[in-house]
Order: sequence, then C-alpha cells, then structure tokens
Amino acid sequence: MERRTLLKSGGIALFAAGGVLPPFIMRSVQAAEGPAAFERQKVLVTIFQRFGMDGLMAATPYDDERLAKLRPSLMLGRPGSGDPMARIDLDGRFGLHPAFAPLLPMFRDGDLAIVHAAGSPHNTRSHTEAQIWWESGTPGNHRTTDGWLNRALGAAEVRDGLPLRAIATTSERPRIFYGEHAAATLADADSLALSVADTGTADSLVGTLRALYSQASNELVRASGLSGLETARILSEARSARESGGSYPEGSAFAQSLSEIAYLIKANVGLQVAFAESRTAGENNRGTWDTHSNQAAPDGPFPLMADDFSRSLVAFFEDLGSLRDDVVVLTLTDFGRNVVENAGIGTAHGR
Repeated sequence: MERRTLLKSGGIALFAAGGVLPPFIMRSVQAAEGPAAFERQKVLVTIFQRFGMDGLMAATPYDDERLAKLRPSLMLGRPGSGDPMARIDLDGRFGLHPAFAPLLPMFRDGDLAIVHAAGSPHNTRSHTEAQIWWESGTPGNHRTTDGWLNRALGAAEVRDGLPLRAIATTSERPRIFYGEHAAATLADADSLALSVADTGTADSLVGTLRALYSQASNELVRASGLSGLETARILSEARSARESGGSYPEGSAFAQSLSEIAYLIKANVGLQVAFAESRTAGENNRGTWDTHSNQAAPDGPFPLMADDFSRSLVAFFEDLGSLRDDVVVLTLTDFGRNVVENAGIGTAHGR
C-alpha cells in the first residue's frame, strides 16, 4: 500500500478497529464541535453479477424463430399466452423474464435501461479472467494493476477530507478498487466505530483526538483524522433514527449490501462510489448466475437470482426516497451465455 493511500485510509481505520460504538462514545462524538456536514454527492453504485448472467434469458426477443430453435426449452411462454412463466412484454419485441417483474415499473418510468449486445472484446470463457478484465477495465492487458473504479475516483471532483468517498460491501477489497485512491470495505456500516472500555474517559478521549488531529503538521493526516471524527458524529445521528425505507428481501446478502449503501448515502458521509456483488440467492445458496443446468425451472437457479436481484434493487431505490435522483446504478457480469442450450436445460459460458 502506498503511503498516501495508507494515510487517507487512516480516518476510516481508526473507527473500524473497535467494533460497535458504545452509546456513551456516540453521545460524546455527537456533542463535540466539528466541521459542517459533507456536501451532498452524486453517487455511482456498481453491481457485479458474478459468474455470468444470461442476458438472453433476462430479456428475450420472443418472436425470434432462430433463437427458438436454439433454445427450445429456454424461450418460456410468449407474453399474453397465459403461461404462468410467460415473459412480460417490454416493447413489442423483447420480453422480460417473469422473475424480474419487480423492475417493470422502473422500466416503464424510464428509470431502467437494458443494454443489449454489450460485452468485452476479449473472448474468454474463464470466470477468473473475465472478472479481471471487467474490473481492471483493460481487457487482455495483464499489466494493469489498478481498477477502473479507483481510476474514476481520481477523475471525480472531490472536496478535501471526505473519509468515505468509496466503499465496497465485500469482505476483501475488490480488484475494481485496486489503486492509489482510498476505498473502504465493510459489510456493516455500524462497524465504523471507536470502542473504549472506560466510560469515564469518553469525553476526554474524543476531545484529545480532535485536538491532536487539529494540530497535526501533515495536512493529509489532519484532514483524514478530523473527517473521520465527523463521520462518526454523522453516523451516530443517523443510527439513532436508522429505519429502512424499503422492503428488502429477508436473508439476502445482496439486499443487505444495498441496505448498507443506502444508509451511507442517507447519512451524507460524502460517498461518491459504491460497489456490491450479486453472487448467490435462496435457501442453501441454490441460486447462481452460472446456470449450467435447470435454467428454465420456476424454482431453478436463474429465477432465484433474478427475484432476489430485482426485489433488492427496487427496495434500494425505495429506501433512498428523493435521493434516488442523485444515484446511478450500473450492473455488469463476467460474460453472457452460449446461445445454444445444453442437455441439462442450461447454458455454457458465452460472450
């Protein structure tokens, strides 16, 4: 890690080290004088649908005769056919998979765009390699060491001292955030906390920390420390009244990730870029985008993923309320699937 990255991460590391913040520390931080709240930011949320979602299964040209011959079991029912698994007409040509039905109002309102026939120019069938290319943003170039979202942070306009410009709701820093600009990884925003065992020292500790950072000769250290304390103050206020404004699916790791991102956006901690993953869904994680078999079944891996994905995304925008106008969500996946269905009523890796 470069020195600049380490220093810029310092304000976050301080509060992440101790677990949940006790109420007496929360009150002390909240009461302390600090800088003004961060300016409201525009936010890009990037979602990686890991392991290759079948775009032709999600939005199908339902009258395409050639496709029907190549995918006789995967075409599902035509819109209006009365089939319980019938596709939902989008524009007279493409039909949405019924498990994505929660997204239909967003599409009708012009808030959702489906980009067809878009992919990487590198013709790989490897999950690992494809994910490297998508996260580095340089397909075929093994020498790239940083991620395109990290490079985007360098190009974004930013006010000095924002401690949480970028977060990934993953256990480890994803390749897409590799690079010189600081990005936090957290599964639970409440873990951004400072823990002190002795309640009697809470007030003096917060004051001492603020004084130390205020007097730091290094401008980067001073800005990171003070903004870290301000983040704790803002989150303490937000946590006391934390209520989800969306109906997130219970037990969904993906929904939990989006809920945490929505919380940080509403808490106004200066977030500009967020990253989340859609990996598995359903009981025992039966759902997967890597649909080599059983893809057309109503309770198969694809419908499980599509239902979890769409309901979580709808809940996320409901949770944001009016702030949704400041948020853009971008989704991507390893690659598409083979246009020809296989013997297991699934699809192999495609482009």
